[in-house]
Amino acid sequence: MADANHTNQHSWTMRGESMTRIETFFAAACAFAVTMVVISVGTIPHTLADLLLATKQIPAFTASFAVITWIWHTHSVWSRRFGLEDTKTVVFSCLLILLVLIYMYPLRIMMQALFAVISDGFLPSLIRLQSEWDVRFIFILFGLGFLLLSINFVALYWHGKRSQLVTALSEYEKYQANTEIIVWLTTSLVCITTLLLSVFLPIRYIGWAGYSYFLLFPLLNGLTWHRSKKWS
Repeated sequence: MADANHTNQHSWTMRGESMTRIETFFAAACAFAVTMVVISVGTIPHTLADLLLATKQIPAFTASFAVITWIWHTHSVWSRRFGLEDTKTVVFSCLLILLVLIYMYPLRIMMQALFAVISDGFLPSLIRLQSEWDVRFIFILFGLGFLLLSINFVALYWHGKRSQLVTALSEYEKYQANTEIIVWLTTSLVCITTLLLSVFLPIRYIGWAGYSYFLLFPLLNGLTWHRSKKWS
């Protein structure tokens, strides 16, 4: 009995075992977004040179696919944990869908630019930025979208915590919900930092606004590890 109680204290009761309609809708939207960032959109390679160019876009597509998969998985986990399909859930989820569909092209552009820089031009960026404002605009647009997405996940977990669920949240579940809120607030702070860098950095250093997103890896992993150790 003690072992069973210990297990319950360290696991979620999944209240949404079957997919809700809004979760299905969100998954379909993410699948559509993936098709729009695929290697060669709207064209079929007709020559070996075309095929080579399309192949060089694989790293940017893979990175974009990973980000979209992360967003889908985060929403899917939230849906399974809370099993909600009320008005606020529909509104927050539809806003998330809107953000994914609007920002799939800026995501692809940012990933292409990243791999073009680190490969010294071997991997192509298919958009040409003509002025300093063009470069800043792409960084600001991407940062704003990522910020809004992060705030949306904060809102979803806050809503899940406060909702009348089929079974009340355990202390462990409340703790983990708070962890997710802290994680996405931290992500929001990184996004705000990159937005400020995008506006104020000299143009020759503007790339550091993009590189600052790599701070998310140690920050979020360290935060999650610290919270898990604190509970145990």
